[in-house]
Amino acid sequence: MTPDELCEAIDRLAVGDYASFGGRLVGPEDARPGLPADRLLDTPMREAIEHRFALRFETDFDVRAVQSIWMKWYLNAFIPPVLMADVLLEQSVSVALPRLQFIMADDGRVAAVRINATRDSHGEDPFLRLRPLLFEHFAPLIAMWCDRTEVTARVFWSNVGNTVEAMLRRIEAVSGPSARLSDVQRLLSEPITSAGEPNPLFDAVHYVIEEGAPSRRRRVCCLQYLLPDRRFCKACPIEEARTAHRQEGIRP
Repeated sequence: MTPDELCEAIDRLAVGDYASFGGRLVGPEDARPGLPADRLLDTPMREAIEHRFALRFETDFDVRAVQSIWMKWYLNAFIPPVLMADVLLEQSVSVALPRLQFIMADDGRVAAVRINATRDSHGEDPFLRLRPLLFEHFAPLIAMWCDRTEVTARVFWSNVGNTVEAMLRRIEAVSGPSARLSDVQRLLSEPITSAGEPNPLFDAVHYVIEEGAPSRRRRVCCLQYLLPDRRFCKACPIEEARTAHRQEGIRP
């Protein structure tokens, strides 16, 4: 498939439980202006995002939480369609940063990512076909964002692993199990890749039995709870969050 054909195929799948993932990957025919990767979370972008939260809270807040949340917004736009292409269409997107342009929304979020290369990856080892996502996309992005913020690489990588695990579970629930899906799920369960590299997504999410049922839990907190409204994600690992969820009658 060409990049535009792949984006159209993803958009055709983006209905029902996949509806929010339509339009997140676009091809060269999309003429909207885009930013290169080195503009993401630069000083003007950080200031604009922090200003939005300052208007919301009108009090001091921990900017690390804001920066982590912004990254989670990005992950929720980018990772799902990339995994849908891989698992459901057996197509790999070229995700190396120099090959991409980032189309921004008015609120400072990444609205879409413009891609310009794809390939058929039927039969490829999952670590090899998804290695660029880890080491040519997220590794340099996270290194850059660590230089520009006070958020640690552990938090950023945990955000990636959490989003990947959640999307793979959604694909299994909506489209059913498959050999291709099982191959990708190995990304979360193997400490070392098939190329002998440490796997930064290893064990990002685990499950514990709580009140007689499996409960999803991140290994590393995303820092969202540090904002003044004290909101906890449902997979938050800190005890205060689990206590709050139990009091609200919500299973973490």
